[in-house]
Amino acid sequence: MTLKQDTRLSALIDWMRESAAPASGLLIPLSGGSDSALIFWLLNQAFPDKTVGVHIGTSEHFRCRQWFEETGTVRYVAPITEAGADAEVLRWARVQSICVSEQRWLVGSRNRTEDLLGTYSFASCVATYLPLVNMLKSDVMALCLLAGVPEEVLTSSRQADPSCGRPEEMAEIALEQVDQYLRHMLGYPDALCGLSEGTIIYLNSVYERNHFKRLLPKRGPVL
Repeated sequence: MTLKQDTRLSALIDWMRESAAPASGLLIPLSGGSDSALIFWLLNQAFPDKTVGVHIGTSEHFRCRQWFEETGTVRYVAPITEAGADAEVLRWARVQSICVSEQRWLVGSRNRTEDLLGTYSFASCVATYLPLVNMLKSDVMALCLLAGVPEEVLTSSRQADPSCGRPEEMAEIALEQVDQYLRHMLGYPDALCGLSEGTIIYLNSVYERNHFKRLLPKRGPVL
C-alpha cells in the first residue's frame, strides 16, 4: 500500500515532520483502538527513532500486539487497578509522568468527532499534540485501512467506548451516524437524511451539553 493512494496520509506525515521536529521524543498511549493505532503508524513513518507507544496493561491482553510491535517501539506498563473515573485520570497521569521524566511530548488520539461533540475526558486534555483533531472518525477508519491497521482493531472501534469517557448511550449509535450529524452541524446539506428523530435529539443534547469544552482554556485579559 503506497501513500500516494490517499494524499491525506502523506499530508499528515509531512505535518508531523514539521510540527514535531522540535520534540526530543514522542509518546502515544495505545489503547488498541483505531485512533491511537493510526497515529502510532503515522508517527513511525515520520519519527521512528523518537516515537514510543505505551500500553497500560499486560502484553498478553494487548489487541493485535504483533502488528503494533512490528510497527514501532511498544512499552507495557502495569495496569490500573482502580475502577471508574479515577482509572481514566490515573492512566493519563501515568503516561504524563513518563513524558516528564523522558522529556517527550504526550500525543493524544482525539479525533474531530470527539472534539465537536465534547465526548472526551478532562483528563485527556493533558495531551496537547493532537494529530487527528481535525479528522472525523469515519475518515480515520478509512485511513486505517490504507495504513494496514488490522481489521480486529477497526472492528473494536466501530462504537464509542464508555470506559474511555464516552457516554454509554453513544455506544448504541454507529459512528457513521454520529459523523452524519456532525456534518449537518458543520453546514453540509441533507446530512441528516436517514437519521431517526431519537438519534438526532440525543446527539443534540450531547452537543449542547459539551459545547463549553470547545471554548477552553480561558485566558485572562491583557492588562
